[in-house]
Amino acid sequence: MRTQIKKWGLCLMMMLATTLIYLDRQAVGLVATDIKQELGIDNAGLGWVFAAFYYSYTLGQFGVGLLLDRYSLRWFYGGAILAWAGASALTGRAHNLATLVAFRILLGIVESGNWPGAMRIVSRYLPPRERPLGNGIFTSGTSVGALIAPALVLGLSEWVGWRHCFTALGLLGAIWYAGWILATRSPELAQVWRAQPGEKEQTSNWQIYRSVVSLRQFWRVFVITISVNPTLYFFLNWLPIYYRQEGGLTAGAHLAGILTLTYLALDIGYLSCGLVVLLLSRRGLSLRAARRIVLLGASLSIACAGLVGLGGSGPIASVLLIVAVFGTGLWISMYLTLAQEVSAAYVSTAAGLLGGSGSLAGALYMQTVGRVSQATGSFVLPFSITSVMAAAAAAAGWLATRREPHA
Repeated sequence: MRTQIKKWGLCLMMMLATTLIYLDRQAVGLVATDIKQELGIDNAGLGWVFAAFYYSYTLGQFGVGLLLDRYSLRWFYGGAILAWAGASALTGRAHNLATLVAFRILLGIVESGNWPGAMRIVSRYLPPRERPLGNGIFTSGTSVGALIAPALVLGLSEWVGWRHCFTALGLLGAIWYAGWILATRSPELAQVWRAQPGEKEQTSNWQIYRSVVSLRQFWRVFVITISVNPTLYFFLNWLPIYYRQEGGLTAGAHLAGILTLTYLALDIGYLSCGLVVLLLSRRGLSLRAARRIVLLGASLSIACAGLVGLGGSGPIASVLLIVAVFGTGLWISMYLTLAQEVSAAYVSTAAGLLGGSGSLAGALYMQTVGRVSQATGSFVLPFSITSVMAAAAAAAGWLATRREPHA
């Protein structure tokens, strides 16, 4: 019983870290008006601020996984969150566009350790049938952060100003780090933190990368990440604009309500993936079959986005999009689980390469959606493309789950 509490408590600690990270991600956009006014920058400059974080985060993932595989997970993962807290606090010290961009570049680099580190911890501590739920718990911090960010960040900004708002976020990260060190002292967790036999014998970084990308499973999961990550970014970034332009939700209260339901659907999807897999496996179904049932349901749910493109706007479209976002949550948890099993020896390296690829594909897709929606005056084509990507992810997922997973 104590072991059960400890392992799910560890997942909750990582969920809190993810929540803090997403609070910071939302913070710049929420206090953008104050930042622009005080620092004298325009929307073009603000675009550089967003892009600086996004691309440094993408590049950081390509390298950070290797470090997580080589060094103590307890100290390196916790240290990455502490470094994030420092970089977040520095954002409040920016005095012009250049320093603000520099601090966000730093933030992107140190933040890149969160997912590869958390994925490795889950793969080390949880058996295969429990990993989707563990992934769902720590990943749910993304939507929890998005849900509480407006009230918390705007409230702090009104109370102490936007600069001290970032200082407060950094302080929360430091408090989290202290809790992490205390919560991970247990001797039974030593096996989670130390490297597996043989992991440090191979000294060439190039050999490690080559051993990962030479695996067929890596490329199957690669197709999934470049399909599912852009889908998630599309729903998170473009749905508010779609609802304003084509959904007729110009009132702030109505828009906030539908977006809240959307974030909740994403959160439920994250957690439902693991719960369904665990329930089906406990009822005697093989893990492979349970996973395939979930990925089929997830892909069909995302395909509802294509119906929105055909059916236009309105209440039915909103329901279809909530279903599609729920399916995306299912898929993200399943993708994380499959990524953890690409390489038993180099979980974080594989996760970093895959996560960086997915983030880069997402960045490019966001630009594509902007151009296409501007040129056509609608989101019909992006919704259709998103459905096609769901089909591609389903095909790759079917191949990636051909065999029963090993502990």
